[in-house]
Order: sequence, then structure tokens, then C-alpha cells
Amino acid sequence: MLNNKIIDNEALLMSEITTRLEAIQKRIALARERSPYHQDVTLVAVTKSHPISEMKEVIAQGITQIGENRVQEMEEKFELLTEKVTWNLQGHLQRNKVKKAVAMADLIQSGDSIDILKEIDKRAGQIDKVQDILLEFNISGEETKTGISPHDFEEAVEVAKTLPHIKVVGLMCMAPEFGDLEQTRPVFKEGRQLFEKLKQRFPEGQVSILSMGMSHDFEIAIEEGATMVRVGTSIFGERVYR
Repeated sequence: MLNNKIIDNEALLMSEITTRLEAIQKRIALARERSPYHQDVTLVAVTKSHPISEMKEVIAQGITQIGENRVQEMEEKFELLTEKVTWNLQGHLQRNKVKKAVAMADLIQSGDSIDILKEIDKRAGQIDKVQDILLEFNISGEETKTGISPHDFEEAVEVAKTLPHIKVVGLMCMAPEFGDLEQTRPVFKEGRQLFEKLKQRFPEGQVSILSMGMSHDFEIAIEEGATMVRVGTSIFGERVYR
């Protein structure tokens, strides 16, 4: 009887995840309609602190992009997950974790400093890989957030273009958690402007990803041109930290 209750609870949780995922996908579609860009939008399911079983549920529903914030947690799941997915590393990357990150990540979204770009290039070169990355910009200037200052845009681009084992495919940014979500809009507007500027600095078609917007603000991000959103809590519920 106890085992049956556990199974029932797991089935209920899975059903809730599927329901929330479908709701998020509908909200994305509506935000796309409101956006002047009417762009395609990729959903990255952020599975930080959520188990393999929940990851498998969203993958079964057609999600192919998985996001993790920590290299150690990605490493654990990378070994266990048998389904084919695209691994996104989006949390701040410490220098001593870059070697492992490059071995697993399809896309590193947190290219947040010139030093880390150089380290990614070095480690990717050691395994004969060209690592896809996003340049992460700290548009709001928050001291608690990492990211390249927009003032250093030109320097970051010029350095990135000299590194043969990284490929800049887009831009990532985050907005502060304002009580009034409309206050995030100027941040996302500037993100779009930087994205358009970035596209001009690389070969045509190379820069295609504008990753901005999370559970609380992804709709405004899409309205302002995001082509990728990173959603965790709104799909999986609150995180349970180990």
C-alpha cells in the first residue's frame, strides 16, 4: 500500500509538471504574437535542484533544451540521463570548473568576462572542440550579478574574435527582480539593441540567440525580442535544495 501511494504521488507530480509546461508554452505563444518581431522562441527547461525523473517528464513532452547552473550538478545528471538533449550551462562559471564544463555543455550561456572566454578557449582547444557560447552582459549594472559591462562591448567582441576555440552565437542577460515587471522592459530593450549590434560583428547567421527572461519575466523578454527563455520554477515548482 505504501509503494502504491508513492507511485500515485509521483504520477500526480508528473501530471502537474506537464500541466505547468503546457501553460508556459501557451504563454510563450501569446507573447510571440504581441512581440513586433514574431520571432521563434526556444524554451530551456532549467532543472537546477530537480531530479532526473522530472527532467525525463519534460523531455517526454518534447523539450530538448536543458539548463543547469552548476557544473557539479550537470556532471551528475550528464552521467545518468540517457535521453539526447542539448545541455545549457547558464550559471556563473568558475575558472577551475571550465574544463569539466567544456566537456559536457553544448552551449555555455555565461561567457561573463574576458578572462573566462580565454579559459573556455584554452580548455576547448585541449579537446579539439569549438565551444558555442553566449556573451553575458550585466546591463542593469547590479553589483550582485556577473556579466560584461555594455561599456566593454567592443573589447569583449574583439577578444572573442581572436579565440579560435569559441564561437559566439548570441547574447544573454538578466533583469533585476523588480516588483513591477514593467521595470524590466528597458533592460530587455537594451539587450535586444546589443544583440543586433553583436550580429553585425560576426559572420551572417552566426549570432542567432538572444537569451533573456526567466519564470517571472519571460513574457516581457519575448515581447522585447528574446529568442530563448530560461524557465525552471514555473515548470517544476519551487526548488528543493540538497
